[in-house]
Amino acid sequence: MIIKKGKSIREKVYDILKEMIIDGKISPGERIIETEYCEKFQISRTPLREAIRMLELEGLVESQNTGGVLVKKVTKQEIYEIYKIRIALESIILEEVIKNLTMKDAAKIGEILDETEVALKAKKDEKVFSLFSEFNNVLYDIAKLPKVTALINNINSYMKRFRKLSVKDELRKKMAFGDHLAIFIAIKNKDLQEAMNINKKHLEKSMNFILSQFTSEN
Repeated sequence: MIIKKGKSIREKVYDILKEMIIDGKISPGERIIETEYCEKFQISRTPLREAIRMLELEGLVESQNTGGVLVKKVTKQEIYEIYKIRIALESIILEEVIKNLTMKDAAKIGEILDETEVALKAKKDEKVFSLFSEFNNVLYDIAKLPKVTALINNINSYMKRFRKLSVKDELRKKMAFGDHLAIFIAIKNKDLQEAMNINKKHLEKSMNFILSQFTSEN
């Protein structure tokens, strides 16, 4: 893999490393060896070190007292905290969605749910995962709160590898779809409290499933 010279090499390296960590191509506890990645990307050590510092600020990697950098292992407490933050942020999103929802928005969400139902029946896991994300993204767009959305997206990217565990489980997929459908109905009825309650339970179910699959090796 070659990183072409040009503007923001540091950011390009950061994006690639972050994606590799999230997708599990670099495992939790694995050491990031500078010489190895400099050779792989065909870059100098400076942009690599700068990218690693950015990852360290996000909590994805950690420096060792003995030297070197390891991909950080996620703890149960961190997963719990991340979900609590997302519940709070999405409550803000839902309030704005109910204020801003148009007939065109409702039709678009309805189409996504229809596609999701078809993908579920066809057992297309990646398509289901993509449509679940699209459902959320449409709500974020309707809310028109870019700073809140940016915070949620950062959390979602961090949790991506764990959320995929949930999507691969047949029962969890059907439950998640049912929750999305119920949230949509509450939004159309302009029932904010109901939408928030369903979303809170939806996220707690996802969190509890992930925690049940969690081991010290994650």
